[in-house]
Amino acid sequence: MLNVEQLETKIKDANHAYRNTSSPIMADEAYDQYVAELKALDPNNSLLLSVEPETDFGSGKIRHTRPMLSTDKLYTESDIAKWVKRVLAAGGEYVVITPKLDGMAGRLEKGVLASRGDGTTGNNISHMLARNLIVLGGDGDGEIIIEQAYFDEHLKDVFMHPRNTVTGAVSAESIREEIQLALESGAIRFVNYSSLNSIKVNVVELANSLDEIRRKLLDASDYLTDGLIIEVEGEAVREKLGSTGHHHNWRVAAKEVTDTADVTVKSITWQVGRSGRLTPVINIEPTRLSGAVISNVTGHNAGHMIKHQIGIGGIIRIKRSGEVIPAYVETIKRADVSIPACCPCCNSEIVSQNDFVLCVNENCDEKLTANLNSFFEKIGVIDLFGPASCEKLVKGGYREPVSVFGLEASDFEKLGFGPGQSSNLVREINESKFRPVDDFKLMAAMGIENLGRGDSKKLLKHYPIEELATLTKEDIIAIDGFGELTSRTIADEMKVVASKLKFFNDYFENIIRTPLKSNVESNTPIAGMNIVFTGKMLKGAREEMEAGAEALGAKCQKSVNKKTNLLVVGEKVGQTKLQKAKALNIEIKTEDEYLDLIRVD
Repeated sequence: MLNVEQLETKIKDANHAYRNTSSPIMADEAYDQYVAELKALDPNNSLLLSVEPETDFGSGKIRHTRPMLSTDKLYTESDIAKWVKRVLAAGGEYVVITPKLDGMAGRLEKGVLASRGDGTTGNNISHMLARNLIVLGGDGDGEIIIEQAYFDEHLKDVFMHPRNTVTGAVSAESIREEIQLALESGAIRFVNYSSLNSIKVNVVELANSLDEIRRKLLDASDYLTDGLIIEVEGEAVREKLGSTGHHHNWRVAAKEVTDTADVTVKSITWQVGRSGRLTPVINIEPTRLSGAVISNVTGHNAGHMIKHQIGIGGIIRIKRSGEVIPAYVETIKRADVSIPACCPCCNSEIVSQNDFVLCVNENCDEKLTANLNSFFEKIGVIDLFGPASCEKLVKGGYREPVSVFGLEASDFEKLGFGPGQSSNLVREINESKFRPVDDFKLMAAMGIENLGRGDSKKLLKHYPIEELATLTKEDIIAIDGFGELTSRTIADEMKVVASKLKFFNDYFENIIRTPLKSNVESNTPIAGMNIVFTGKMLKGAREEMEAGAEALGAKCQKSVNKKTNLLVVGEKVGQTKLQKAKALNIEIKTEDEYLDLIRVD
């Protein structure tokens, strides 16, 4: 069984080949298995919680006007039912279903084509437009993909996989003759998602109609597909469902269940996470499912193990859904459950908290290692400090990120690092001082519970990073989206990390600051107004229009209500918002009329 660092290496190497070359180093099912094993060992690993990294290629970096996130996946009827329940609770009524293309995600805006990158910043790949890349559907998010029939006829014996043919073509400095011919023939295309065949269905009917919809859409696709994309209709519902750092909660991919097996539990491994929670990993007899060998399955938590009586010698049924994640289905033969009486790392006392058991020792090496590694992962501008390196640092007494930044090469060598590696680590730290880092990523790296990147950005829109340590619970709870318990925790922990936050705020010389809501104009025609933008805007993306309006002192809403002052309509406007605005006597302007209103002569 591979450890966390080995799995991370496998995944990163495979991801690099997957996204940047025409020669993948492993099959999809093997890659998915490594991801599943990592999830079982370390479910909060940053590789699972953020968009997969992408190496540099193309002609520079493009900062996305809005995040380009990955897509969460649903595999079973139960998964779909749970998601539908969330959608209904948020007021959702309809979903739109399209094929999930298996290509390279990109965004086309005003003649610039960019890759997804890390979701915030992508690579400028506009050179593909100069290479005769066909564009279907115009500006927006989409996929660079090759026509399946062309690949099968001309390229199947040259390249291993259609998707990797595309990624190799995009990232290569010089283009191969076969790729140039494919481009000139129009076989390689940027396909805007909005141009795909789609089927609209009431969300209540989703589960019953999914198989028929899958057949209709995928059978008619000209491209390699990897399931279905399901998106909730309605901006207000989407806003309520929200997003994580990895995916939008209102958009999911539906995969098919493929294989199940009954396996014997050989042992249970308990892993200690950053918060001290012990996560059980069920080690099973190596079993082949959907083309991959499964050796472990997540046990989720102690409560799950007890409820389903999962223990050594027992037999459980597992599934590999959509050829991605092996998961527990049910217990076939029950067994005695053994919950650790102490921490498997430091032998300290553990306590129960709902379904979880936690190590209470703040000096637990495994917990400290996870915290240190989390800092380097979340800050996003410092490489080389993986789990193994962090483990050496913690064992050597360097348990806080601040302490690591003062180390010299000789200090690293004393900890067991080689001379070359020691020099590289020092250079990496020194060079990071001048790299651009977002203030919300710096804030999220402080390790405050319930304060990830999204909420950090929300907080920094109201207070600069220098003032965060002085915030009270009342200050935070006054911001939309923060509850009382969360606000109290954040306020208390903010004071604990104040000195660490100040150190890094002073250390990094190129911090990208989140614009404060107070830094907006107040003497404008729309200052203080509540505005809703709806429909397709022709002079700019809706997100850009909203950002511009907020900079002029307006507040942008997602839905029309009694507080709305102005509805700005573009093309293809639904009647719901228009009718509601008319019923409430709210002023309605076209995009051009709105631009005339805010124009400064």
